[in-house]
Amino acid sequence: MNSNHLESYFRGQQVSLQWLPVLRALASEMAQHSEASDLRRLFFKIGQRWASDTQEFFQSTQSLGQLEECVNDFWMRINWGWVEFSDMQDHVEIAHFATPLAEAFGDEALPWSSGLLEGFYQHLFHALGASDTMSVRAVDDGCTGMSIRFHLGLTKP
Repeated sequence: MNSNHLESYFRGQQVSLQWLPVLRALASEMAQHSEASDLRRLFFKIGQRWASDTQEFFQSTQSLGQLEECVNDFWMRINWGWVEFSDMQDHVEIAHFATPLAEAFGDEALPWSSGLLEGFYQHLFHALGASDTMSVRAVDDGCTGMSIRFHLGLTKP
């Protein structure tokens, strides 16, 4: 079995078959009637709401390593892959692997559906004390069907 077959099989297990056609149709209609930038903002807000509704799971963390462990426990419970946080010199790199976004909404929707995780991580870090001058942004070339990369760093004007 080659890696394309493995990825295809894995992605096919991520989204419930009862919801997959609905989510794909929803994404298609949304993309036809809205600009990608508007959809990204909508999904960002949905991600913020989701993080707000679940932030009690993460409030007791005291370090980036503890936060990664706690967030990974959360993602594993709901079959949303896993994350790796890396403390870089001027930002925190957030690498989220095996997210079901591409499978649920289609690969073509990743540029705007990844806003969901952007908003989630933005709210999470702010709830844990990150400055309002810090924001989470997707790395332009860091978005594939199986991984999405973000940076938490100073907001650029």
